[in-house]
Amino acid sequence: MEKIKKLNVDFQSNLDYVLTNLENDIFQANSLDDKLYLEMSKREIIESLNYVYQNIKNWKDSYNEKKYETIINKYNEIESIISQLEMSLADYEELFHMDGISYSIFQIGQILLNIMKKSEKNVR
Repeated sequence: MEKIKKLNVDFQSNLDYVLTNLENDIFQANSLDDKLYLEMSKREIIESLNYVYQNIKNWKDSYNEKKYETIINKYNEIESIISQLEMSLADYEELFHMDGISYSIFQIGQILLNIMKKSEKNVR
């Protein structure tokens, strides 16, 4: 029971970090120059950040309702977009927090993996 409580706190902590920093990054992206950043335009960066933010914002409710599959089904897509943003904005790390966001998303994935393993053990 104590382990589940820690997973819940860790999930919420990582989720809060991601959402807070995505909000900041969306704001920062609006001040970018209209040019290509690696292979992404300013518009594509803003759209990607907003898409990721809107999807991750729903993860809290899904997690609290124990609808882990809902999060897992979107996880790889979100992780891929964040990875692309991380590469495109690598020269702007002082403005954007993509490394930290990427790490927190990884941590969320690990938490979900642990929960799924525990639920598989309980089914057996």
